[in-house]
Amino acid sequence: MDGERSARTTTRALRRSRRRHYLSESDWVDSLYKAYVTVIIAGLALFFLTVALGNTRVDADTLATIHQRGPGVLGLGIALVVALGLRSGARGGPLAPESADVMYLLLAPIPRATVLRAAAARQLRGVVLVPAIAGAVAGSVTAGRLGGDRAGWIAAGAVAGALVALTAWGAALIASGTRMSIRRANLLAVALIAWSALDVVAERGTAPTAQLARVALLPLTWSWLAGLGAGIALVVATIGFTRAGSVALEPLRRRARLVGELRFAATLQDMRSVIVLHRELAQELPRSRPWWQPRARATGAGRSGPCWQRDWRGLARWPVGRVVRVALLMAAGGLACVGVWHGTDALIVVAGVAVFVAGIDAVEGLAQETDHPVRAQQYPIRWGDLILSHLLAPTCLLAGFGVIGALVFGLGAGHASAFAVAGIVLVPAALAGAAGAAVSVVLGAPSPTMFLEFGFPEFSTLWLILRQVLAPLVVVGAFMPVAVAHDAWTSGDSASAAAATATVLPMAFIATASIWLRSRRKVTA
Repeated sequence: MDGERSARTTTRALRRSRRRHYLSESDWVDSLYKAYVTVIIAGLALFFLTVALGNTRVDADTLATIHQRGPGVLGLGIALVVALGLRSGARGGPLAPESADVMYLLLAPIPRATVLRAAAARQLRGVVLVPAIAGAVAGSVTAGRLGGDRAGWIAAGAVAGALVALTAWGAALIASGTRMSIRRANLLAVALIAWSALDVVAERGTAPTAQLARVALLPLTWSWLAGLGAGIALVVATIGFTRAGSVALEPLRRRARLVGELRFAATLQDMRSVIVLHRELAQELPRSRPWWQPRARATGAGRSGPCWQRDWRGLARWPVGRVVRVALLMAAGGLACVGVWHGTDALIVVAGVAVFVAGIDAVEGLAQETDHPVRAQQYPIRWGDLILSHLLAPTCLLAGFGVIGALVFGLGAGHASAFAVAGIVLVPAALAGAAGAAVSVVLGAPSPTMFLEFGFPEFSTLWLILRQVLAPLVVVGAFMPVAVAHDAWTSGDSASAAAATATVLPMAFIATASIWLRSRRKVTA
C-alpha cells in the first residue's frame, strides 16, 4: 500500500514538474487569447445559429409528432455516437497519452491505473466541455422553433450534450479496458442501433439511448425516464473510468505516435496528411479481396482511360467502414435537405459539408497521385489535365451514393415535388462534391513563406480560414436550388422549374473550380 501511494505521489510530482516547465515556456497572453477566442466563437455560434435555424415556429401537428417520436429519433442519433465510441475503444481509444508517459511511466514498475486514470480525468474536461456548448446552442435553436423558456432549453441541451459525451466516452473506455475485439464491438453497436431503429419505426422510446434523449426534451415533455437516462450515462462513464487501467500498452503507444503526428498535420493545415493519419488511427485497411473485379480496357480510348481504371480499382477495395460512412453521410445530406424543404435554409451548409466529406473519400485516386509528386511529373500529360481525369470515377460514385440521399429527401419531405427536386440536384451535388474535394486535396499545406509573401500580415489568419472554407463552399452552393425550390413551392409555383433554373449558379461554381484545377501546373506534395 505504501509503495502504491509513493508511486502515485511520484507520478503527480513528475506531472506537476512537466506542467511547470510547459507554463514557463508559454505566455499567459496566449492562454488568455485562446480563452477569448473560445468565448467569442461560442457566442457567435449561439447568436447566428439561433437566428438562422430558429426563426420559424412549428405547427401543432409537428409538435405532437415530436412529443411522440422525438425520444426515438434522438435516441437513434445517440446510438450512432455510442457505436462510434465502441469502435474507437476496440481500436485502443479514447486515451492518447503523450509518448513520454508511455515510455517512462507505463513501462515503469508502478500500477498503470495510476497513470491512465489521471490521463482519463484530464481528458474528461475536454470531452464534456465542447458537447455541452454544442448542446446549449442546439437548445437555443430548439427554443426558437418549439417555443418555451429559452433558458430551460439551453440548460437541457447543455446537460444532454455532456451526458451523451460521457456515454460515448465511457463506452470507449469499457471497450478498450476489457480489450474488446472489433467484431464484438461491431455486434454491440449494431444491436444498439437496431434497437433504436425499431423504436423509431414503432414510435416508442424503449432503448437506453432513448431515455438519454428525454433529457434534451425535458422543457417540452416531462418524464421520470430522463433521470434513468442520466443515470445510465453516469454509470457507463464510471465503469469506463475504473477500467481505464486495464488498457493494452501496444495500442496506446501506437495512438500516442499517430495523435502527435495528427496534431502536427492539423497545425500545418495539411488535409491529406490528416486524412491518412485518421485512417491509420482507425485501422482502416483496404480489402484484400475487391468487391468486384474491374475489367481491363485498352488505354488508347482517351486520356481519362488509365485514370478511370485506376480509380475504380481503388474504389473496389474500399473497406466496409468506408462504404457505410459514405452512405450515412449521403443520408445525412438528405435529412438536411428535408429541413431545408421545411423552411430552414441554413441547413444547406450541413448538406454541403456531408457531401464534401464523402467526396474526400471518393477522390482517393487523385490524393494518392499528390502523394507521389515526382512520379506524376514523369507522365506525358499536364498535371491539370490529370486532375480532371481523376474526377470522373468519383463523380459517378457520389451520384450512385447520392441516390440514398435523394430517397431520404423525397420520403422525408413527403411530396412528389421533392423527388423531382432531388433528381435535379443529384448531378450538381455529385459534381460539386468531387470538385470541392479535389480543390481541398490539391491545395495542400500552405507555403512556409506565405506570411512573408502576403501583402497584409494582419489578415493572415482570415486568409488561412478562407483557404479551408472555399472548397466546402463549392459543395454547399450545389444545394441552393433546394431552398429556391421550397420558396417556389410554398408560393404555388413549380418547384422543379425553380430548382432547374437555380442550378445555374452552382454549375458556375463547379466550372470555376474546374478551371482552377486545370490551371495547376505543379504538384503540391
